[in-house]
Amino acid sequence: MQIKYTNGQPVQHGDIVHIKNRAYTVYSLGDTVTLRSMCERGYIKRVFPCDIGAYIPRLHPVFQGLLPL
Repeated sequence: MQIKYTNGQPVQHGDIVHIKNRAYTVYSLGDTVTLRSMCERGYIKRVFPCDIGAYIPRLHPVFQGLLPL
């Protein structure tokens, strides 16, 4: 499964994202995204892809073959 940002770029481990004026790095990917805070405490936070401006492309395999993405 590959999560993509709304501009079409894939979300990768180590990407820097901001939530509520705090910087996080992408720690792991799944149905939810696990983020690690860049402050000295290293908080871990689980969020949905929409919280970081991303989505999980889910199309039926038949339709996925028809669309040039």
